[in-house]
Amino acid sequence: MVEITFYDSLEELFEAERRAREAADARVTPEQARYKTGDIVVSDSGYGFPVFHEILDVEKIVGENIRKYGELYEDEGLYLLDLYREPHMRYFRFARNYSEACPEGELGDFHVSIGLGTISREDFEMYRERGFRVEVE
Repeated sequence: MVEITFYDSLEELFEAERRAREAADARVTPEQARYKTGDIVVSDSGYGFPVFHEILDVEKIVGENIRKYGELYEDEGLYLLDLYREPHMRYFRFARNYSEACPEGELGDFHVSIGLGTISREDFEMYRERGFRVEVE
């Protein structure tokens, strides 16, 4: 279920976001903290299907895009690199996120506290072939 919260000011919004991030950081297990580039982490979408997070190397992606797009991408790329070096981002991972709702995958990040565990590349490819549906019809 989607929950909507209204705030009276931008400062109030940012404070609520900070508190939520700190609460999520406090829930991170040692296993979750070790999620790294190349891992495929599974989480619950909250809508009855899993999400598969393929953790990517943000520095490699930025480097490839700067080589491909040159200065058109430079500002965005430098912003991403700086962002993921910030202390408050230590438990966020840059990933391509797949599910039956988005089988082509979507770039973004996720907080490791939502991770239920990792799966092998072979299992990931099996789910990809099924359109990321867990139950076979």
